[in-house]
Amino acid sequence: MGLPDFSVRRPVTTIMIYIGVIILGIISWSRLPQELFPPITYPQLSVVTNYENAAPEEVEFLITKPIEEAIATVPNIKSISSTSKEGTSLVMAEFNWGTNMDFAALGMREKIDLIKERLPRDCEEPIVMKYNPFELPILVLSVTGSGDLQDLLATTKKLIKDELEKIEGVASCNISGGLEREILVEIDQGRLNASNISLITVLETLNKSNINYPAGTIKESFYEYLIRTMGEYQRVSDIKDTVIEVEDKKEIALKKIKSLAELEEQSSLNKEEGLKRFILLADMGEIKDTIKEKTSISRYNGIDNISISIQKQAGSFTLQVADRVKKTLTAIKRNLPKDVRVKIVYDQSEFIRQSINGVRDAALQGGLLAFLVLLIFLKDFWLSAIVITITPITILGCFSLMYFRGITLNMMSLGGMAIGVGMLIDNAIVVVESIYRYRRQGLQAKEAAVIGSTR
Repeated sequence: MGLPDFSVRRPVTTIMIYIGVIILGIISWSRLPQELFPPITYPQLSVVTNYENAAPEEVEFLITKPIEEAIATVPNIKSISSTSKEGTSLVMAEFNWGTNMDFAALGMREKIDLIKERLPRDCEEPIVMKYNPFELPILVLSVTGSGDLQDLLATTKKLIKDELEKIEGVASCNISGGLEREILVEIDQGRLNASNISLITVLETLNKSNINYPAGTIKESFYEYLIRTMGEYQRVSDIKDTVIEVEDKKEIALKKIKSLAELEEQSSLNKEEGLKRFILLADMGEIKDTIKEKTSISRYNGIDNISISIQKQAGSFTLQVADRVKKTLTAIKRNLPKDVRVKIVYDQSEFIRQSINGVRDAALQGGLLAFLVLLIFLKDFWLSAIVITITPITILGCFSLMYFRGITLNMMSLGGMAIGVGMLIDNAIVVVESIYRYRRQGLQAKEAAVIGSTR
């Protein structure tokens, strides 16, 4: 007994199977993850190492070449390329397709750990990163205001960025644009030479002076107190009063004395003025409260703004994360100053919804056109209406298979589904026309359905 014969002889079983497919398809549709692109694991890993103030030749010789030699022994590597520029080494390793990139990244980190002792001490830890060409931000926000960009940036970080990063599914929020405060210390080379102090001494003194340091504990019968030395600068004026060096006036004077009379005169002066002199940072140069040099510029509709790019966590669903962000954004806007405005300028979830709606509209239009064409030529309403039922049932059946196979709804899968459903409708039209031909020859409906479906 073939499938057409079974369907005709067991109509109740056939209807129950169709109802099961419809119910399962609806449940799968509600649980299917929806993305813009399919999750593709591109077989490439990058090793990034920062080495500040190093020339490209030094970066290549001290960092890039040792890393290339180390990772060359990792299995399944296809090619290695590298870029050495001022302060940064970038080594890219391309693997064969089908390689498990988690194990490849683990093997690469193990090889790099073996040569870490050969790298310069001042360089940062090498970072192994995976490459994903479809790793785009799900949302981009534009923050504008009537105030200055420095205050707007501080407001954005405190009231918007920190709140958005707490949302479930949000990995990070990257800010671009705005102005950041910078305390600039300009040293006068002439004053530095006159005091016989090196620039390294000034840098070390600033680093040691601007720290909070633990100073032990005090224990009592019931309590234990932690002691900290609060040494961080609170005001710009505190930086000016930093003591760079303490001079001993007596030693300096003795080097310049040429007679006993001068020695007696200098001794009397030391008793009156003291033997020590403090050299402050203000004596060496100027301290300015200024703006950091711009590394990024952000504008929206020709107006300077601050952009926030929101990245989702791996494995989270774009639509759900985007809806959570929009809901939280509504609450954040109530706490913002009146002159600060937040607008969504890019929303990946809208592209996903448009793609899904496009496939749905195409399926409805295709089914309707097929029905009208068959109705015109066959002049049989019920026979033509059968073709319309094929489209939704087929799509729901595809949703079930996609859910159990772990395939997401994205542009690629929806495009393939549209082509498959179109081919199925073409085949259905051919079968319906064959059944109609046998009906015209005088066969009964059940017999014509079986014969027309098999021939």
